[in-house]
Amino acid sequence: MKRSGEEEMNHSSHGGPYHVRPYRQEDREACMALFESNVPKYFAPEELKDFVSDLDDLKWPYLVMEDENGKIVASGGYGAIGEDGTVAALCWGMVRRDLHRCGLGRRLLVERLKRIAAEPKFTRVTIETSQYSRGFFERFGFVAKRVCPDGFAPGLDLVEMELDLSRLKL
Repeated sequence: MKRSGEEEMNHSSHGGPYHVRPYRQEDREACMALFESNVPKYFAPEELKDFVSDLDDLKWPYLVMEDENGKIVASGGYGAIGEDGTVAALCWGMVRRDLHRCGLGRRLLVERLKRIAAEPKFTRVTIETSQYSRGFFERFGFVAKRVCPDGFAPGLDLVEMELDLSRLKL
């Protein structure tokens, strides 16, 4: 898949500008720390090995968001799934836990959705998330298609959600 270059995000109340750029292997430890900051509420501890395995063998665009000091504060990716490749799946989106509710998750999601929408082959976007993030994605028009109680881990439901790109409003 096509990888884009670095882009500047708007200023926020939490420092200066944020930059989104493609993941590099030297970001691995910082991304693992992001993940661990979101355990156990947003990710189950046993998911870390899958996350690290995916980082070590990336098959899709994965982005990181840096603050003005070059510290990684958020990350997330997407890739084509299905036989015809018209569905994009969001994957491993996360914001450093102490920065939740500061608008960074929104910025990262909007950036990923813009990149997906710019690829004409995509018609839908899916995500597997938890009950704790469901409302966040619903605000962008995602609709829950299936809920599997304890689907990720005990107390962490798997919520399959979908967005029809023709309804995307950013």
